[in-house]
Amino acid sequence: MTEGFDVAAELAAVAGRADAWRFVERFAAHWREPVRAGDGFGFEELTEAEHRLRSPLPTALWEAYALVGRRADLTSVQDCLLPLEHLQIDDGALVFRVENQGVAEWAVRREHLADDDPPVVFRRADGASDAWRPFLDRFSTACIEMVLSESLFAHQEPLSDNRPLAESEAVGEPPGFRRLALPEYPMWAVEGCVVRWFASPDALVREDAGAWLWAVGRTASALHSVRLSLPGDWLAEPS
Repeated sequence: MTEGFDVAAELAAVAGRADAWRFVERFAAHWREPVRAGDGFGFEELTEAEHRLRSPLPTALWEAYALVGRRADLTSVQDCLLPLEHLQIDDGALVFRVENQGVAEWAVRREHLADDDPPVVFRRADGASDAWRPFLDRFSTACIEMVLSESLFAHQEPLSDNRPLAESEAVGEPPGFRRLALPEYPMWAVEGCVVRWFASPDALVREDAGAWLWAVGRTASALHSVRLSLPGDWLAEPS
């Protein structure tokens, strides 16, 4: 376990790809299980993917798959980081992640596949909108978002909860929490709305589109503190 890991401070210090992978490793050690050899894909597998796609893979994508590409608890609990053999180029973009019911896709545009740390785009795949739209400016940042989001769903019910936000309710910065240094990014399910993150020493909170809260704690008492800081109709709160 990584002692003294402060999600907000560690994320604020991320300035590039190497920092992003260091954050992922330290987060995994503190919140899940340490990253170990074999948690990612090997050189030959990644090279084969490039041959199959007839395209280079962005350096950041290569590094992410090599580090945690096989760690479903960090990449594929709710939505899914595609296995290397399922990577595909569709409508001018390399699709690497899909929503759990196939309703949304995340990708890197073909023209950025030779970039080290390219921007990520997304689209609805249910007919609502088939245009690629900006998601986050760097693939490594999108990987941090993925690891945080999947970790919300990787814990059992005693450590995680969620609830709707009242129409006039504003989250702000909850007592004991800090806003995470992730840019506001689009909530794929709600047009024109964004996602925001907050962290305390032992809990994470995600606000989706000003309409829903998700929370996870490293302990039951940490989750209880979230409910006290943000009182409301938590769906899994013991009666």
